[in-house]
Amino acid sequence: MCGICGILEFNSKKAVEENALRAMNQTLVHRGPDDWGIYLKENVGLGNRRLSIIDLATGHQPIHNEDRSLWIVSNGEIYNFQKLREELEKRGHQFYTRSDTETVLHLYEEEEEECLKKLDGMFALAIWDEKKKYLFLARDPLGKKPLCWAIFGNKFIFASEIKGILAYPGFKKELDSKSLAKYLLYGFIPAPATIFKGIRKLLPGHFMVVGKNSKIKEEKYWELDYSSKIEDLSREEIKKKVVVLLQEAIKKRLISDVPLGVFLSGGVDSSIVVALMTKIISPSQIQAFSIGFKEKGFDESPYAKLVAKHLGIDHHLKIFSQEEISEQVLKIVQFLDEPMADPSLLPTLLLSSFTQKGVKVALSGDGGDENFAGYPKYLAHWFLKKTSIHRLPLYLLANLFSGKIKTFLRYSSYPLHLRNQLWISPFSLQEVENLTGKKMELFEDIRRYHKAFNGKDALDEAFFLDIKLTLSDLYLVKTDRASMATSLEVRCPFLDRKLVEFCAQIPARLKLKGFKTKSLLKEIAGEFLPREVVFRPKMGLGIPLARWLQKELKPLVSESLSLQKIKKEGILNPEKVERTLNRNNPHQIWTLLVFEQWLERWM
Repeated sequence: MCGICGILEFNSKKAVEENALRAMNQTLVHRGPDDWGIYLKENVGLGNRRLSIIDLATGHQPIHNEDRSLWIVSNGEIYNFQKLREELEKRGHQFYTRSDTETVLHLYEEEEEECLKKLDGMFALAIWDEKKKYLFLARDPLGKKPLCWAIFGNKFIFASEIKGILAYPGFKKELDSKSLAKYLLYGFIPAPATIFKGIRKLLPGHFMVVGKNSKIKEEKYWELDYSSKIEDLSREEIKKKVVVLLQEAIKKRLISDVPLGVFLSGGVDSSIVVALMTKIISPSQIQAFSIGFKEKGFDESPYAKLVAKHLGIDHHLKIFSQEEISEQVLKIVQFLDEPMADPSLLPTLLLSSFTQKGVKVALSGDGGDENFAGYPKYLAHWFLKKTSIHRLPLYLLANLFSGKIKTFLRYSSYPLHLRNQLWISPFSLQEVENLTGKKMELFEDIRRYHKAFNGKDALDEAFFLDIKLTLSDLYLVKTDRASMATSLEVRCPFLDRKLVEFCAQIPARLKLKGFKTKSLLKEIAGEFLPREVVFRPKMGLGIPLARWLQKELKPLVSESLSLQKIKKEGILNPEKVERTLNRNNPHQIWTLLVFEQWLERWM
């Protein structure tokens, strides 16, 4: 795992400033504290910070090919690199490291952008082609590893995180008002936009070619296909296939030259990952890490203990108090260079920090909900589809209710691709317009994916949208930033490409059998885990947010969202912010609090 950055001067006669490249690289030290390197030649510069996982001795980056005409910096892990290396050696390529990064470079040398279709793993990479005089950049299909870029003056700059670009001397930081509005609506900022004007994210499953004269080409090389369904396999055969694919995904993610562990929340997803790990390696060799809270309603640690005891693994558990967790609120904006309104970022950071003290790599259960229909809103979609009740003007009844029922009724008549997001949005579209004082098109990202979806089942589109938006731009970003802030690499077996592609072919009705979320995966989990772990209400990695905002965090809320402060900033409508505080909606207050904390730190 690493952090990467680079500069390309479009004027080939202008040399890259070494101090600028070093400044950018230094901001990524948390992503790679073990080693660093830079490549400088005339108008191009590449930088790398390395977290050494594989090939500790010779994997120093940037890495070059035989004649030094190609140079690469890469962030991530390629799980099939050994097989690819054998094929490349047969073609005559000579290697000077044992790293997966060098394998990628030689594969690119043979197949250019087509090489991306052969890479099995998570990655963000940049290759300088000296002969063709262009930069080649790419992200893995699901966006597990980040990459952002900007054009500044007469140069192209890129980095793993926004802070790397902000470190370029003289770069002007300017808030993007449309991205702010999207943050309030989504709770995150969908790619390719960022909170800053002029800074963009490369979309997952895409590559870029950046040449001289400011010429930029961006193309998609992978898309999730829902067009065909498995109709020739029984439910039992599908379950067996899922187990085989998930076990293969876990096995390849156990490759490491450093200590490796696993997150264990006590939920179905992480628990089944641990259970299948015991089929590959001895339970006594498995180090599982869990955290818990003193507030019983938010503490899953009893279930984690139950799983650990059942499987006989080495279990590490730490219970945090509300004081310890609330202290982290001020710390998250130090590494979070773009606002994100998911409160579970706090426990994810604590879990990563705790885990990193014991191992350098950890497996997680991310992706289980999107692949196997784990969210309650999928049942709401299914209900509307089956009853056709969405054709009625249920929004007229919304004000008679409150909470989730009100939200459900308000958006039930909206098209699925819109209500799928609006059901979980911090603010309504009208509230966003009131807060920002502007009317803008905020659904363009959803509509882009709605147009790209090639399936026929409405529920499949909900899964597709969540993989493209909330998973890629929220949950995976949360995991990446929290883990990398503590220099921990996290690997996600449920997001193995073969498994994700197979899950897209499973009929949606099999995932929600009996009007139950994640029914197929729970049936599988029931073969390996105690029933009280598998068949229980979903909790997630949550915190007692409502109580904290009224008690421990109340002074911070009062200071950050004061009428005087909001007026002085001139970004949000102070009266509407005050009205939000009076409504006492925890999700909305937290969304505003995170933005104000971010604003103070980064602007």
